[in-house]
Amino acid sequence: MKARQKWGLLVLNIRIKEATAADCVSILCDLKVNYESYFGVRILDSALIIAPQLSNRYITNQILPNKVIDKKYSFIKF
Repeated sequence: MKARQKWGLLVLNIRIKEATAADCVSILCDLKVNYESYFGVRILDSALIIAPQLSNRYITNQILPNKVIDKKYSFIKF
């Protein structure tokens, strides 16, 4: 762990191991009820299972679970 001093603040660089797809599905299941009520949508369990797999394939600049939950990558076309 490296520590550096900048403008009188202590900044630590901490590396965190990326969550597995199974961990991500568990996190999404916990968030499901809140997201459904807030956005007024129904989220299928199959969508929760496929989301980490697709995000691993197509979003390469972030780590799980952030890239699955990040709203800038989610959109709906009607």
